[in-house]
Amino acid sequence: MTQVVSNKTGRKKIVKASGENTEIKIIAKNLNDYIEVRTELKLDPEHKFSKDCQISIQPYESKGFAKPPMDMGTVGEPSDLVFNLDDISIDTLLFRIKVVDKNNTVKGFADEIRPDFSGGAGTSEGGDGSNTILPIKEDSSLKLPFAVQMEPGSKPVLLVKSKLNLKEQFKHDIKTKVFIYTSIIRQILTNYLSDKNYDDCTKKNLFLNKVLGNAGLDIELSEIPEYFNEDSTVNQEAIEWIELTTAACIDTPVIFKGLKTNYLSLFEQKCKEQAIEEDNEN
Repeated sequence: MTQVVSNKTGRKKIVKASGENTEIKIIAKNLNDYIEVRTELKLDPEHKFSKDCQISIQPYESKGFAKPPMDMGTVGEPSDLVFNLDDISIDTLLFRIKVVDKNNTVKGFADEIRPDFSGGAGTSEGGDGSNTILPIKEDSSLKLPFAVQMEPGSKPVLLVKSKLNLKEQFKHDIKTKVFIYTSIIRQILTNYLSDKNYDDCTKKNLFLNKVLGNAGLDIELSEIPEYFNEDSTVNQEAIEWIELTTAACIDTPVIFKGLKTNYLSLFEQKCKEQAIEEDNEN
């Protein structure tokens, strides 16, 4: 028989550890633009929760950002969930589950539940197997707010200055995302096309294919214009291609905060709303 553990408040601790006795398992897959999550709940009857107690699960990040709790039914009629998360980091993704009675008193809980990615199609953010077009890392040594980390044979990484909350703003604030994305994608494309050290870089082709896919451009890599002309001057056609591709990549419809939109349109909308607010204040 499984040992049921209570704390000083009388709340029962729901077993979250892996193994035969686990009561909550969260299976996740890291897909192209989102994380697919599936729950497997099996509460131990030894807790003796009332059948009308409500169950909820909440995704959150270890650094503070949290999604609203989601209903998983009652103890008498529990319901497993399948849902997607599109604006949360898999490196810091955690879950908490609560069982509460009709007076909203917590009767059971489990916190800091890590999802199981072992069966997923991808790796953690920043890994070479990740589908993320641009992994993000915080760096305390940066002199500027953000920069790109690039070298032949390695995947480009967006670096943001730590202690400025830029990583969270990049994920959740559309204006920050567009400003940084525009600058960084343009810079990476320029480096790949202009620097001969990347001619044989396999990560270059992977990145270019992802950018072209996001931009909805059906062209071969061999069709990308050469950055330099034969007289070593910069090819204007290449500059225009970089600008158009960057814009198309950002303007492609995506899922942002649960809604299908594109970054540029939402960016323009937010800018106009801010202009109207400032006009009203004046």
